[in-house]
Amino acid sequence: MRSLLAAVLSMLFLAAPGPASAASSEMVLNPSARTDVSGWRAQSESGAVELKRVTGLRGGPATTGLSITRDGGDGAWAYAVGALQSSFVVGRTYRMSVWLRDLAGAGRTYGIRLADGYLQNQPTAVTEYVTPAGSGWQRVTRTFVATATGAAGTAFYLALPPAGAFAVQVTGASVESAVSYAPATVRGKPSQVIGFSDSTWTARTGGGGWGNGELQTYQPQNARVDEAGRLRITADRTADGFTSARLDTLGKVSVPTGSYVEATITAPVGAGVWPAFWMLGTSMPRVGWPACGELDIFEGTGAQPTVARAAAHMAIARNPGADQQYGWDEPGGTTDLGAPLDSGPHQFGVYFDARTVRFYIDRRPTMTLWASDALAAGRTWPFGQSFFLVANVAIAGTVDSSATTFPRSMTVGPVSVWKGGVPF
Repeated sequence: MRSLLAAVLSMLFLAAPGPASAASSEMVLNPSARTDVSGWRAQSESGAVELKRVTGLRGGPATTGLSITRDGGDGAWAYAVGALQSSFVVGRTYRMSVWLRDLAGAGRTYGIRLADGYLQNQPTAVTEYVTPAGSGWQRVTRTFVATATGAAGTAFYLALPPAGAFAVQVTGASVESAVSYAPATVRGKPSQVIGFSDSTWTARTGGGGWGNGELQTYQPQNARVDEAGRLRITADRTADGFTSARLDTLGKVSVPTGSYVEATITAPVGAGVWPAFWMLGTSMPRVGWPACGELDIFEGTGAQPTVARAAAHMAIARNPGADQQYGWDEPGGTTDLGAPLDSGPHQFGVYFDARTVRFYIDRRPTMTLWASDALAAGRTWPFGQSFFLVANVAIAGTVDSSATTFPRSMTVGPVSVWKGGVPF
């Protein structure tokens, strides 16, 4: 454990000298070590970290910066922190960023967040981590909405490789208010309502794990439309294993980019039960997954009956076959609804376009992503295209479902689509 003295020194060292000047919204006290390294310090659990000022930098946003090195170590954490000079306003949008280059080349991972040296006093839980592909400059950036004001010790936190040697140069550390792009508001009835019929949906068949080690075999008879026009998918256990249903609108109905998609869902619970309502890019037959993009509007993990999850999958730009998602561990990617998912319906929705993706539960935003952040991190952004819909209930192969009683059913109301924005 780090000592109490270290904690006190950290607070004193990072304490804000006063509010930022009116001439600049920059919150980092000394972004590029212009004249010295004041406001910065570095520490690691194992091995001494050297931090010094460097000049004559080329290719980045400034000619001065920080050199942060360690000859070796085998700890669980290492970081550098830079003091901030103002607090955060809850509900306001900000952007944190830094330029860095790993002088030793590829293979080590770095990250940015806002916290003190103990990962406390965070105005947001948002982080961004990168593994540079070489020794060139790379900008790491992430946009976020502040959920707390922070405290005197809140700093720009650069996560360093916890083990081994590293040599990284850093410049242009920044935290500023940002004018965030948000979906427009549209009024009136949905542009489109997608019901459940053979003309709009196709029932897929078969087993084989479906790429996730799933246990069920899909068959059309496990899906039906009830008297209220809702799709009902039932997962069941048989003497031969599990059966369920998976339906999609590929080749029949698609949702254009710049749309808000919403469905009212009552989901099943129970260990191993994995209900989902999601979308894939219509480019999938041509480019494959994950290059086509995937938006998981709702996923349930039955062993956590009150939890709903969302995620966005996209490819790494330099490797279209590799997934680099914004997933369940992202702020807003996991939401505890406080009651089991099978106790009543909830509205699950997403807005997507070429600039942003925003997920909603009961028309309250949960997770927001921006294309600018994804592209800067080396991801692609495939959400400026049309998507098709998927609904299914899977059985997870990695979870013991022996104590779960079957059948288990998910009901999905007709899918409403508003083009051009969100209806609230």
